[in-house]
Amino acid sequence: MDPVDNPYSPGAGLSPRELAGRDHEIQEFDVLRQRAVRELTSRGIILTGLRGVGKTVLLNEFAGRARRDGWIVAKVEADRNQGRRPFREQVAGSLNRALREASGSWDLPGRLRRALATFKSFSLKVDPTGALSIGIEVNPEPGRADTGSLETDLADLALDLSAAAVELGAGVVLLIDEMQDLTQDELSAICQACHEAAQEAAQFYVVGAGLPSLPRILAETKSYSERLFTYSPIGALEAEDAGLALTRPAAESDVDWDPLGVSAVVASSGGYPYFLQEFGKSTWDFAPGPDMITAEDATVGIRAGIANLDHGFFVSRWERATPSEREYMRAMSGDGGSGSQSGLVARRLGKRAESVSPTRAGLIYKGLVYAPEHGVVAFTVPGMADFIGRQPT
Repeated sequence: MDPVDNPYSPGAGLSPRELAGRDHEIQEFDVLRQRAVRELTSRGIILTGLRGVGKTVLLNEFAGRARRDGWIVAKVEADRNQGRRPFREQVAGSLNRALREASGSWDLPGRLRRALATFKSFSLKVDPTGALSIGIEVNPEPGRADTGSLETDLADLALDLSAAAVELGAGVVLLIDEMQDLTQDELSAICQACHEAAQEAAQFYVVGAGLPSLPRILAETKSYSERLFTYSPIGALEAEDAGLALTRPAAESDVDWDPLGVSAVVASSGGYPYFLQEFGKSTWDFAPGPDMITAEDATVGIRAGIANLDHGFFVSRWERATPSEREYMRAMSGDGGSGSQSGLVARRLGKRAESVSPTRAGLIYKGLVYAPEHGVVAFTVPGMADFIGRQPT
């Protein structure tokens, strides 16, 4: 097959040609937007799942749909690395781009001018030089989003932007990827902004994505967080949807899959979207074609795909771990991907639980494992346990 025509695209956040099995989540966001046009309020949305299940792809899909409807859209990605950009700075930068794109076609009625002035106040707390400019000369709004407290200022900004957006028949959405990596103060500010917006029937929404531990983290931040959001766990695709993710893109190029080949790739991928794209791409590249992908082609493609994952997706995480962290993960790998009791891992290492707690904390900080519940750890990516089993001891 011609690799130039390959319809599969493994990568971080790359949208597949066939976004299969996510109709429920897309419809949920569509309903939110349609209700907003009628000035009816909804809860925000939190997507949770392991890495590689397509959370970022869904956030990008949501952002595109909202922009086409004329919404004010900001999208940020949290991180906990050293030298991280503060959340306030990320929000200001993303909103600056969104407002620059939209304001050129806007008249400036009272609510909109006030919203831009509030944004000016908010952004000046990021860059006092005023470099974040949307191209329209407005003075900062005194007493709005200018306290320096993120919890107060984000709520002011949310209310004033949404008031302006309603005049334009739209709303405001803040999309946050890797949301579990925000600080507790940042999460608290988000919850407060959503809470105040809901009380004022303002059309401001947060749509977040993160690891399965995110609902617990939010609950620990604000006791009422479970009432602010609709939680949507995102997992592996059902077999039928996984098959469609393979066959429909190929069919657009007049290429058919042998059903046995489809079954082999779906089974080997476990239905995880990223693995489906990886195995689909490898199979296409190795298949002689011209118009059929056979079961034999799929077998070769799966082997090549696993090798690609081992040398990229998995090894990049393995190499970030220290020797003691790798030892800890190896002790976890005997439990597969179902999670491990922290105390049991310590016993396998022949150590006391408290002595390996720093190692566990380091792995969580690096995003290699997470704590689905108290006393339990699990890998953040599917298939990590199998990868570790393939590594020399």
